[in-house]
Amino acid sequence: MDRGVSFLYLQQEDCVKAGGYDMAGTMKAVERSFFLHGQGDFIQPGKPVIRWGGPETEETTGRIMSMPSFLGGLSWAEELASRGLLGPVNTSGIKFIPSKPHNPAKHNLPRANAVIIILDPETLMPACIMDGTLVSAMRTGGASGVAAKYLANPGAKVLGLIGASVQGITQLKAILEGAPTLEECRVFDINPQTTAAFIQRMAGELGVKLIAAASAEEAVRGADIVSTATMAKEPYIKADWYKPGVLHCEISFWDTPPEALKAFDFIVVDDWYQVKHHGVDVSCRAVKEGIIPEERVRGNLGDVIVGKVAGRKSPDEKIFFNPIGLGIHDLSEAHRVYQNALAMGLGKTLPLWENPILG
Repeated sequence: MDRGVSFLYLQQEDCVKAGGYDMAGTMKAVERSFFLHGQGDFIQPGKPVIRWGGPETEETTGRIMSMPSFLGGLSWAEELASRGLLGPVNTSGIKFIPSKPHNPAKHNLPRANAVIIILDPETLMPACIMDGTLVSAMRTGGASGVAAKYLANPGAKVLGLIGASVQGITQLKAILEGAPTLEECRVFDINPQTTAAFIQRMAGELGVKLIAAASAEEAVRGADIVSTATMAKEPYIKADWYKPGVLHCEISFWDTPPEALKAFDFIVVDDWYQVKHHGVDVSCRAVKEGIIPEERVRGNLGDVIVGKVAGRKSPDEKIFFNPIGLGIHDLSEAHRVYQNALAMGLGKTLPLWENPILG
């Protein structure tokens, strides 16, 4: 009896060919996982983190995270289709993502790298082992895009974007997908050359006016949507910069001080259990420090999407979206890319073993 096991290996270039840069596809995958999260059709333990010190060392020394999850969907196939989303996933996987902040300057390497394993649901043997760096960046942007779709004011015109690196690119693309009425993006990065390169790169791709902001304040004031995606080691945002009705997507950890959350009518996260488990996000710190009551955290975005929790109630409400990043989003997006790769005949089939030595 044949007992060999093989898996599909996808390097990053394969993931690109399989639609890894397709933000519209990513948005469908990420919204699928938010929807199934809201329906409770997932399993996702708290992610273990290796740190060389306290939480603040993640931005200096680095970290290693592992993010296992299961995502279902079989019971919701019809509703997923009716919402224009992708179909059931019904399998498990894990993302392994180390991050070393000095990599770009010291080694000319990306700050973070990732590997994703997708399992065969019948045998729990690996079906796919793939680069997860592109998936991780795209699904992080996708979460902000889905938040913009459900929480931004209809007709939003101005985006204030702080952080013009790779994550800034995915934030802009995703938020434009979620809020297609945007006409202007004010970009600020602590490095003016990074801002200039960002505008030059993106100017020909998107139908939105790109403006180099002279400061973070200039980017935020008057913006309908704000995205902060930086490696800041201390907060710089001020509460009085926000206009009524703003949606702020805080992707990084230290841009916004806990005190600024007093300015918001309510806070939405991706998974409050995961946010508390990690203990670093500003929404968690604001609650732990007694700056805001936990009731100010209205709930998880998946609950808003499925109608269990109210989203925006008025045009003047200020909303803070503070996701930690979920393994189910990585699994959903990786599954989309994997399915595309299978259909396109991409990747390499590699053996795990011909015959198991044990068992």
